[in-house]
Amino acid sequence: MSFNIGGTATDNAKGGHDINVKAMGQVGDEKLGATAGVFAQGNNKKGPATTGAFAELSSNGHGLGIQHSNTHGVSKSMGENLRINAFKNDQHSVDLNAFHNRTQMQNGLKFDSVGANAGWSHAQGHSATVGVTQIPKFGVTTMGATGTANLWTSPNQASSLNMNAFGNQHLSGPFQGKRDFGGGLGFTHKF
Repeated sequence: MSFNIGGTATDNAKGGHDINVKAMGQVGDEKLGATAGVFAQGNNKKGPATTGAFAELSSNGHGLGIQHSNTHGVSKSMGENLRINAFKNDQHSVDLNAFHNRTQMQNGLKFDSVGANAGWSHAQGHSATVGVTQIPKFGVTTMGATGTANLWTSPNQASSLNMNAFGNQHLSGPFQGKRDFGGGLGFTHKF
């Protein structure tokens, strides 16, 4: 069994820092394993924090996961994720993901979101994703991309420093034509 704690702090162009902290435990191996954990994320100057828990069963690079989150005083969400490993060798891995989330706002409004993405990761800690998310009830479609570059890893592989960035393009809905971008540095240490 292994236990990991990590997090990132990213400058937000709209103010403050976006902070993400995660703790998780893993059992098993690549052929058959399970992961469970908790997380907290938010901006140190804007809005309430989001906390939650997640679990995933995995086999030979494929996975099925579930996550519950609570943005305090705003909403609660439950989601499922299916991951299929399309390619893997000793240096590269490509995963295809599909997800479905159900959200209930504090005022009682309920809606679903669905989406898919493709993700690439490298053995040296680099990664990238590109995907699309839709909220059918409101006619919202958003395309997004993320990237992470490993800048430093300790000799025992327990600590790492990463640069990360993201970008979103709102294709339809109330924010159609708007773009969001961000980036920063993240430090992770595995216990």
